[in-house]
Amino acid sequence: MWFWVWTLLVVGTLVGAFFLARRLWRSVKGLGRELARASQVASDLGTRADEIARRLEAEQPSTAPTLYDDPVVLRGRVDALRAEKAGRRVLRRQRDEQVWARWRRFNA
Repeated sequence: MWFWVWTLLVVGTLVGAFFLARRLWRSVKGLGRELARASQVASDLGTRADEIARRLEAEQPSTAPTLYDDPVVLRGRVDALRAEKAGRRVLRRQRDEQVWARWRRFNA
């Protein structure tokens, strides 16, 4: 009788080990797929970050020394930057006026 009990225990253990190994194998395969997808996403992200960095570098104004540059050109650049700043100030003031008008309506 003990022979059948031990046989049943051994067979049950082997069947359980088979199902456990199968689940582990499927999990490992799923992990491999996810790691492959993650590496592709990381690669795409790195490419996109390089693209953005290059674009930002191109848009940045030059901060090179201007000691020997023509003062007239430099004055023109400063005046253009000040004009852009004044334009932004006017737009910001208009937006602020609109917000203040809405606030006045709520407080009235």
